[in-house]
Amino acid sequence: MPPTEKLRDRLTVTAVVVMAALLVFLIATNPTRADRVDAIGNRIKCPVCQGESIADSPSQMARDMLSLVADRVAAGRSDEEIIDELLSSFSGAVLLDPPASGSTLWLWLAPAAAVAAGVVVIVLWRRSAPRDDRVAKRLRAGPAIILAIAFGVIAVIAGFSIQDRAGPAAGAADVAVDDLDDVSNETMEAVIAANPDNPQINGMRLALAERYYEIGDYRSAFPHYLEVAGSPRATDDEAIAALVRLGWMAWEGNGESDAAIGLFDEALTIDNGSVTARYLKGQVLWCGLDDLDGAGALFQQILHDPELPDDTRDRVQDDLDAVHAGVACA
Repeated sequence: MPPTEKLRDRLTVTAVVVMAALLVFLIATNPTRADRVDAIGNRIKCPVCQGESIADSPSQMARDMLSLVADRVAAGRSDEEIIDELLSSFSGAVLLDPPASGSTLWLWLAPAAAVAAGVVVIVLWRRSAPRDDRVAKRLRAGPAIILAIAFGVIAVIAGFSIQDRAGPAAGAADVAVDDLDDVSNETMEAVIAANPDNPQINGMRLALAERYYEIGDYRSAFPHYLEVAGSPRATDDEAIAALVRLGWMAWEGNGESDAAIGLFDEALTIDNGSVTARYLKGQVLWCGLDDLDGAGALFQQILHDPELPDDTRDRVQDDLDAVHAGVACA
């Protein structure tokens, strides 16, 4: 075999082996989502633990924080963005080691480097082949094209592998504010305490207060409802929800009819069409102040709403019939 052909064969084998090794290396060393979650979790100190990371701590807060990390990784956030959010949201959370920068940049440059390396190998290969034979030129053109395609395929596979394992690109939709089912009360309290002036914290306050309200823990629910009701950053819906709950707790918890009516009226000042505020005010007028006429008037106003759900309409109609019959509130 002529020396030029031997050299060409050696270059071909070497190029294929190098590119295959590069592909295997890229896939093996590129971190999966689980790897990233674990790596970030090991860098954050658990706020309620003694020197443990949130990845190692069995506490509920640590598990909640790690769940948040997993959500943010799935949403395409960078490590730095996730760590900054944890440090700002959880009082007492600190880094256990200094942050790294640009640690995965080479992973995104590797496919381009692979293509460049392929081009260099092909150029060297072609220069080493005979130049005075047309047939030889044709023969070396076919393998060169095949080799170029092989380099391109390997580079594309490596690129897609990196993107798939790293997750969606930055800018993916954030986790919804109401995705709080798996977040403990303890963690929500910590986040609220660390972000009292954040406009979005009112939603979390209401969610936490609702948890307390549903189990009858009015003492814990009250300060959160009160904070939202008085917050200049609360939306109308948030303020009304808080005022209505405060009013009903005032009546049901302490029998304070006048205070309850005042809170319902405040909610109706924000939105005079609030069915909940009207209905509960009617209940207090009927059950607390024995004002059947006032209660009946409110129930009738509610029934005039053409968009009232059928089950609500049936319930209000039953109450109105009882009021008209002079039935005492049960």
